[in-house]
Amino acid sequence: MVGNKKYVSDQHTLAEQVGKYTSFQIVELTRGAVVKSIALLKKISGQSIKVSLGLSNISNQENITYFPIRLGQKICTILNGQYFFITVKTNEKNYSIPQYFCECNNVTDISSSSSTAISNVYKKLFKKTTRYSGPLGLSNISNQENITYFPIRLGQKICTILNGQYFFITVKTNEKNYSIPQYFCECNNVTDISSSSSTAISNVYKKLFKKTTRYSGPLVMGWNNKEIIQKLYKGVEWIPFSISVDIYEIFVYSIGTSSNSLLLHGGNNYKASLVHFYERRQAIFVSKIEKKNCKIKIYQDSLLAKVFVGTTPDEVWEKSGFIQKFKRRELFGLENKKTQEILYNYRVPSCLIHEWDNIDLMEKIFVYHLKRRTIASINYKDFLFTWEKNGTIIEIYSELKKYYPINYEFNEREWYAWRSFLQAIGCVDITPWSKEESKFQLWTRASDSTNDKATLENLYKLEFLVEIPVRVSNATQIFWSCFNNALTQNKKIHDGKRRILSIIAENFTYSQLQENLKVGTHLISEARKHARLNGCGMPPLSKPIITRLKFTSEKLEQFEKFFMDRDIVNMSSYKSDNKSGLPILYLQDQKQMLWERFHECYPNGIRRTAFMTRLQGSRYVYKDNLGGLCSECNECGYEVFGEITVLIKANINEEVICKELLDNSQTLRRYIRRDFSKQFQISTIGEAQHDSCITHCLRYAFGSCNLSHPDTCSNCELLFTFFNKMKKNLSLEFHEQLDNYQKKIIKWMGHHARKTYLNKQVKVNLDELDNDDAVLIVNYKMKIVPQTVREIKKDWYGKRGWALHTVLIYTKDININRINVQAFDHWSDDTHNGSHYHCTELMIILGHWYEWYNIIPRKWIFLEAGEAKTSIDSHHAQISQAMKRYIRLGSNIESGDDIEEAIKNIAGTHVANLMPSRSNEKNILETIHGIRVLQEWSWPTDGENVGFILGRSLPGIGDWKKWSPVQIEKISKNKIFEKPDPICSTHTQSTKSWTVPIITLSKNIDVEENKNIENIQEFLDTNISMDIGEDSISHFEFTYGWALKENQKNKQCEPIKRINDRVKNLLETMFHTGTANPRQKLSAEQMYTELLEQVHQGEMIEEKLPKVSTIANWISAFSRKWKTAMAVRSLEETENLNLPNSY
Repeated sequence: MVGNKKYVSDQHTLAEQVGKYTSFQIVELTRGAVVKSIALLKKISGQSIKVSLGLSNISNQENITYFPIRLGQKICTILNGQYFFITVKTNEKNYSIPQYFCECNNVTDISSSSSTAISNVYKKLFKKTTRYSGPLGLSNISNQENITYFPIRLGQKICTILNGQYFFITVKTNEKNYSIPQYFCECNNVTDISSSSSTAISNVYKKLFKKTTRYSGPLVMGWNNKEIIQKLYKGVEWIPFSISVDIYEIFVYSIGTSSNSLLLHGGNNYKASLVHFYERRQAIFVSKIEKKNCKIKIYQDSLLAKVFVGTTPDEVWEKSGFIQKFKRRELFGLENKKTQEILYNYRVPSCLIHEWDNIDLMEKIFVYHLKRRTIASINYKDFLFTWEKNGTIIEIYSELKKYYPINYEFNEREWYAWRSFLQAIGCVDITPWSKEESKFQLWTRASDSTNDKATLENLYKLEFLVEIPVRVSNATQIFWSCFNNALTQNKKIHDGKRRILSIIAENFTYSQLQENLKVGTHLISEARKHARLNGCGMPPLSKPIITRLKFTSEKLEQFEKFFMDRDIVNMSSYKSDNKSGLPILYLQDQKQMLWERFHECYPNGIRRTAFMTRLQGSRYVYKDNLGGLCSECNECGYEVFGEITVLIKANINEEVICKELLDNSQTLRRYIRRDFSKQFQISTIGEAQHDSCITHCLRYAFGSCNLSHPDTCSNCELLFTFFNKMKKNLSLEFHEQLDNYQKKIIKWMGHHARKTYLNKQVKVNLDELDNDDAVLIVNYKMKIVPQTVREIKKDWYGKRGWALHTVLIYTKDININRINVQAFDHWSDDTHNGSHYHCTELMIILGHWYEWYNIIPRKWIFLEAGEAKTSIDSHHAQISQAMKRYIRLGSNIESGDDIEEAIKNIAGTHVANLMPSRSNEKNILETIHGIRVLQEWSWPTDGENVGFILGRSLPGIGDWKKWSPVQIEKISKNKIFEKPDPICSTHTQSTKSWTVPIITLSKNIDVEENKNIENIQEFLDTNISMDIGEDSISHFEFTYGWALKENQKNKQCEPIKRINDRVKNLLETMFHTGTANPRQKLSAEQMYTELLEQVHQGEMIEEKLPKVSTIANWISAFSRKWKTAMAVRSLEETENLNLPNSY
């Protein structure tokens, strides 16, 4: 850069670009940046040769220099924009006279005259006979310590006399390249401008005198004159310099500072360079500090060949693998004394007393030490001027108060800033007392502060500087003594010591009160509280009696009803609150949104503060990801979005697109999880309602709506726009995988639709209960004993233990307006569960209930994970909690009787042992066709369908599918079903009842409105066909009945994919690395990403890549094995140590 305080280093610029020779001096003849650096090389054998530089008109005999000519010396110079390389070689014909080999762009010449060699190559390249002086370039053979660097000043003007005429040369800005100046030469109205001072002067000379004599621009500019160079230095804070490290010359050409001690306070924009070999060729190694990183850039043949990046010089040089025998910070030039001086001066400016007149320096010191730490209006210049005028010693605190507002208080940070500023401008603190004794401080600006400090210390020792001399009556001591007596005579009560001390507690520090009154910190703290609450020394105020009104039972019941709604909470199937023993409730929305809904339902209920307070604790938990509560949500929802996240991060490198897709993914997942099911409209009697939006119409989703759906939900449409974006940014190989993800998400949306509808059916059935009806919810738990009480894990995984069959019976008690719930738990050591699931045998057995038990099963509904399933799962969670408590109290569970004893006190629970009677017949039944997709079943006891089994997709949806007695007999293969006669022990009786409030569903439906809807529907059914437009992707993808199980294409079970040995080895390596260093511990997603890198590098086939869930399961299994192995190993080592010594 060229400017008032900037410099141009052509030597470094060329060094970064060329990188061809190991050691060379660069002299640019045509740019005008020749550096005077001529010295005698003393340690040389041979004859000295006298060389005349030929600088007629501008040099006298004193400028003639004698120096040795070194064989092997290499020079690089720029002529007419091209690099010329000159090498001194041996003359085979005459060893006393060297030869000069010149090369440029594969054009060469050799001669005993350097000028001839250079001029011949120039002539071959440019077809011109211009002659150049070779000795001027070859004279620059000095060592690096004698090289002088100086700035080129814009606006510098030089006048010189050539051939009796005045030549004026001015340095100007180059409009085309601001880093290279231009030289304007004028003589007798003849002008020329060039980027080379030599060219500009020679051209003007040629125009005037018609001669081709060439003059050296740098010498004309006076750049060999020390006085001129000193003037060019003025105002420049530092000059580039070279450092010798063994055989390497390190050129420091840019300075940047920081507070990082690992970089020896080097900072951003610090740059240095050296010459070394790269790939057996010479190159320029540029060391840089950019922000918080250290970099090494290797330039070769004018091009950037390699870059290494690290956090410290040690790290980046170690990564490069070059020049390993030196300290890395030496190669950066940071350990050099001169470098450290410059860095310190840049980082911490300072001056002496006599330099206070240097306004720029004083301003710089003020900005560094004080400006950002005090008020903006401070006039530090007037403060220093007044100090100079009044003497050498001042009391700094009192003097500074004059320049601040009245009652201004100095904070500690500001006071230390002033101290730092004063020390930086040469002032000295000569205060003889400590800061604990007094805040006042004495400072001197004397150049020699020794005498002032000694004088003040003597005065202080003689007690002339003490506030109260020893011989004078001390009122302070009298005050403390009297106050101490007052404290001693009072008791430690509110109206005693605390009240007395409150008089002065706010006016003295803790240390002053403790030192003078011998009181504790607690008493001081309480006295200060007393002063703030009651006043200093005032009697304590009497506490007001606060009467808190408890919530009415009605309000508490409203709160309980609200949190029984499955649209509000999801009940945990395995976790319980440790304090209450009740199941954990997962909130479906944020607390503020829940409060708004509660207040809308119960405007006269509890207030917001009480509502939020009751939600505190560990029972009410808000979680965005509840995939583990439902296998279908986990498989089709959360796992899919998890794999999509991994896919985006691993394959999309553009940060903006990657962030946008990740945000879209989270928005889509959050919408489906929280808000999608809220769009469905279901009447209070459980009927799905029509919606004009195709994705929000439950009737259309279940295949029972013939009305028009002209609207499309933008949130649902986001599903398809998101996957289209994904396909645009991913290669074709991922498109099939993305299509599968899209199908799974639509399947997940269908699951939400069915779950919302079926949850409503549970509420409707409970609402329709009368005195003769009951609702039964049945489920099965494979193992009920907690893992902590089992003997070993292999027994557990071998299905050893007890199973639990649970039936929740809901009946209505009109008198108390509540629903009674009774739980019948049957434990059994028979773990066979075939007839308990969605199977043909169970459907046939239910058809015999009326015959066997005189019980009419009105309907049997298989529910999705939701309303009913979480109710029974929460009951199982209470059972597990009760067993854990039973064990913690010191008991063991060794038999079924222990199970009954542990859980008998759970409200509404009846426990018994069940031993099912199984026949030895092994008849394998056929399967009712489509049983898996039918969720409502019925067994009519009258009418034309007596003896039939009826099934349909959902309650109230679709037509009944019928199986006649003949078909049933064919399916059962003539198997005779007899009434089972299991052995069942007597049920235990619970001492507590389990009741829940009745959530009444309003049935006041406007009859006229229903009639209008029916008329419109009838008209549309007869006159207008179903309108499914093609203006959106939703109309194409969400087909008629898309949410029914039978219409969803279930993916066939894939063969079990085992993790191969290579993948296992990689996973084990990553696992052990994380065990050895917790900072490098990887999650399942991170391990998947690492394996994906192996696929991209062609080291692994993608088909062999396990899923994230598989990796997570592997981590759990391997972690258990590893811990077991370590435990066994530790036991064996302990046993070996305890063995007696044998001889």
